[in-house]
Amino acid sequence: MARRIDFNFSHVFDGIVWNSLVSGKNNILVLEVRNSERKQVMFSALACGTGEFLWRNVVFDEPWWITLEAASEAIVLFTVYMETSNPDSKGVFAYHIFDRKIVWWNNDFSLVSVSHRQVQGLLSKYGTRSAVLDIYSGKEVEQVITSDKSPEEVIRPQQYLDDNAYFATVKTFLSRKFNLLPVIALEYLEYDSNIFISFYIQEENLANYLLIISAAGEVLMNVKLDDHLKGIGLDTFFVLSDCVFFIKNKVELFSYKLV
Repeated sequence: MARRIDFNFSHVFDGIVWNSLVSGKNNILVLEVRNSERKQVMFSALACGTGEFLWRNVVFDEPWWITLEAASEAIVLFTVYMETSNPDSKGVFAYHIFDRKIVWWNNDFSLVSVSHRQVQGLLSKYGTRSAVLDIYSGKEVEQVITSDKSPEEVIRPQQYLDDNAYFATVKTFLSRKFNLLPVIALEYLEYDSNIFISFYIQEENLANYLLIISAAGEVLMNVKLDDHLKGIGLDTFFVLSDCVFFIKNKVELFSYKLV
């Protein structure tokens, strides 16, 4: 049970942190940062525990029509849109986290899911069909091999919209205890006897806050994540290895330890 929250690390990026995922086996956080002015996408990987970068602001040959897709083992998978006018025309390439190099590329593959060493997706060159690729070689394999070992999972909150009964329950709690009136949606998580609530308040503009409360009712953190919002987000925070992670003002990553 956390009695306090200690600052772990933070990093500011040159663009909007658009997407993130974790390679659970290695506890590596991979970030997709998009700079719309330059039409450039940059990717970075860092250790979740220390915030130390393995690599930062990597740009590939395709500078814009590319997105972070999945990570497993020591591999990060990226989707590249082969034709900007046809979103169904996709390719996938695999990048080794530690070797820092592309290990295979398939320009006719739409990724569906990843399980350990297996990449499931669709091939469409000779008619659409399902296929399973080895994550390290990119070669097609006949069957999915699963492992009993589960990497440490990222713990994400549950989102509740304002028409949900649970939203009303949490809203009543926030109103009575903190005089807060959340609107539109909130995200809720109970972890290690602590309560995490990401909620929206209508100020001059729509603003997003993260509130963390101990089992004793003590406020451990109350931070504004963003304001001047046009809409709500999803997974505005997550917990991994007894640390909470969130993005502030779209460009700064924060990590705090639950002590």
